[in-house]
Amino acid sequence: MRRVLPSLLLVLLLATLDTTITGTVAPALVADLGGGERVPLVVVAYTLASTLALPLWGRAGDLLGHKRALLAALAVFLLGSAGCGAAQDMLQLVAARAVHGLGAGGLMVGVIAVVAALVPPRERPRYQGHVTAVTALAMVGGPLAGGMLTDLLSWRLAYLINLPLGGVAFAVLVISLRLAPPQPGGRRPADYLAVLPVRLLAVRNFALAALLAPLQGAVMLSAVTFLPLHLQQRQGASATGSGVLLLPLLAGAVAASFLAGRVIGRTGRYKAFLVSGTALTAAGTAGIALAGVAPAWMLLIGLGAGMLMQLVTLVAQNSVPSADVGVASAAGPFLRQLGGVAGVSAAGALYEAGSIEAVFAVSTPVACAAVVVACLVTETPLRVTTE
Repeated sequence: MRRVLPSLLLVLLLATLDTTITGTVAPALVADLGGGERVPLVVVAYTLASTLALPLWGRAGDLLGHKRALLAALAVFLLGSAGCGAAQDMLQLVAARAVHGLGAGGLMVGVIAVVAALVPPRERPRYQGHVTAVTALAMVGGPLAGGMLTDLLSWRLAYLINLPLGGVAFAVLVISLRLAPPQPGGRRPADYLAVLPVRLLAVRNFALAALLAPLQGAVMLSAVTFLPLHLQQRQGASATGSGVLLLPLLAGAVAASFLAGRVIGRTGRYKAFLVSGTALTAAGTAGIALAGVAPAWMLLIGLGAGMLMQLVTLVAQNSVPSADVGVASAAGPFLRQLGGVAGVSAAGALYEAGSIEAVFAVSTPVACAAVVVACLVTETPLRVTTE
């Protein structure tokens, strides 16, 4: 595991960075390619493709093997990256971003599924803490990285940088990643379409995790989308400065993810972190809604996010048999991103019409609902094998 972990984290970092990097490179690519009215399509093409692809890649890993699925997704991602860097007009860029997102969805779920295949649930939180830290870093650092690459070199480098980094990761995974083959037999054509089997919703903890994920996604994606906009548009911060001002959120997420991972790995107890994470998030959103943006409230939201981001997936994985671990790995990110898209869409109208406080006034009841769902989860022992 230690030999392949850096490569797994690298591909996850690249996929997550490219979710948020376009906002800061948009002025430069519009100046080069024109078609400014199509900039939203550049973002939507990637996000929608990656979201819809998540459960498909998860099921492909269960049926064909998680190593094959991960390498195939990385190849598609690199192809899309090359297309983005070579685009000569905005329509070409939108098409390339769709391919880009298709591969990214496989990377997001593939990394989680490979960790699940290599590490039993009891030990998994130690490694998922790294996954959470990388995800948090990418969500906050994406706009900053895109702005720096654009200012210093070219907006195309924001996409082309994936090629050498992803190529190295591909080679390492081909050589070093060793996984047991998928269980033979029993496959039917319908299995390839059963990306989120309804039967799993009969499992209490899986169903609760499936409900918690979109609530978490709606709150968190709204926060990381509108806080930078508020800091730039209404407090006069630069793109780089807004990234710096978000450091309390990032620091809280990274610190909480490592703390939760180590404690859960040692004790096997996770419900306290599940409840605490949702409660801290609700406290942070309520603080901004009532008192405005401040480092203390962002820190609380970051701490909650760090505890929750991979823990929801862990609960889902631990509640299903090993044959469904790919589906369980995909369910959390898939539903979290769907919730995020819905949350951002609703919050966007409030932000344009009112203020950042209005956005978080709506996010707070959603965060409180997540606290209730977390309290309903039954803490079951984490499995000590991958079977």
